[in-house]
Amino acid sequence: MKIITIGRDNSCDIVINNQRVSRIHANIFQDGLNYTYRDMSTNGTLVNGVTVQRSDIYIKFGDSVLLAGTIPLPWNKVQNLLPQESKLFEPVSNRIVKEEKAGLGWLIPGYLFAFMGGYLGAIIGLSLIISKIKLADGTKVKKYNQESRNQGIIILILSIFAFIVWNIIVFAKS
Repeated sequence: MKIITIGRDNSCDIVINNQRVSRIHANIFQDGLNYTYRDMSTNGTLVNGVTVQRSDIYIKFGDSVLLAGTIPLPWNKVQNLLPQESKLFEPVSNRIVKEEKAGLGWLIPGYLFAFMGGYLGAIIGLSLIISKIKLADGTKVKKYNQESRNQGIIILILSIFAFIVWNIIVFAKS
């Protein structure tokens, strides 16, 4: 399989001397009967008005391909490097091959950590605020001094804030 590299680096098949173009900006390769443009850049690529960044898209000869959104792909150089018997020069349907999606990775443990932090903060804050001790004569007095209760109020407010932020993040993702 022939892979064409495009970028600023001198080792690329097509060298484009522009600071907006990444050292290795993209690859073009045959994918079955079609050609795929794989963006690997920082500044992305505009293919027929569609932003492609760190993902693949089918291309054909004459498509508007702007590296970093401004520098046109030199189709004459691409045409000289790729086999002519391909469908690169015919219309392609269903152009977007795949979009790179963020994996769950640390997302779920992060949500759980935030939730548990808010939950534990609420418990600690409430215990500092409302804890009482029963004395020998049967009367109940506050277990902690005023400074500790003030800190409990601050912890409780922060844990409520953590719950609100956690809910915003969870429901914004769904």
